[in-house]
Amino acid sequence: MPFEVYPGPNKAENGEKLLYVKPKSGMKRTLQELEDFYSYKYSFRKGDMTRLFEAFIEMSAKAMAQGYRIETPIGTFAPKLRFKRNLVDKLTNPDEVKHNDVELEGIDCKLSKKYKRELKIEIGTDGFRYVRKAMSSRILINQQHLEEALRKSLKYNKGYTTVYSFAIYSGLTEYSARKQLNHWCNGEHPRLQRSRVSRAVIYTEI
Repeated sequence: MPFEVYPGPNKAENGEKLLYVKPKSGMKRTLQELEDFYSYKYSFRKGDMTRLFEAFIEMSAKAMAQGYRIETPIGTFAPKLRFKRNLVDKLTNPDEVKHNDVELEGIDCKLSKKYKRELKIEIGTDGFRYVRKAMSSRILINQQHLEEALRKSLKYNKGYTTVYSFAIYSGLTEYSARKQLNHWCNGEHPRLQRSRVSRAVIYTEI
């Protein structure tokens, strides 16, 4: 998992700002993109995942509106309530509380152990990679690094790679990663072959 490091608001004893870490910025996948890529593996019909989530949102919202907690393989969801802001410092007697003194603050979500365990498995032995915002142009001239990144990506995906996967291992932007992969598909002696599975583009060795 690629991560970045930033100076935080808190300071160390020497006055230097303490660092905090977070996943690399700009990393995003929509539900549709996940469905497009994995539809061949799980035999999804187009829109199945979207319809499933839409149904879950509707059914779980109705149940939580009645006060229920919702337990799923992903985690547990529960409504979070609070007294209205203008009453927080005024109410001291439970008998004085009225039904319209309460409002919805949000939804509590506690991720399941199974979901957390699956994420740890996917991270696997590759662990974490510090991304120091290197310029793609500097990465692209390091042929040894590109070859190693391709090898790791092919191994992780069991024989194929994608733009997203290669970008992760190489540190390139997805634009530059796609450009490099397509370069390996061209010429008299191409290294890779580009093909489409469902709506996903994959690259395999020749």
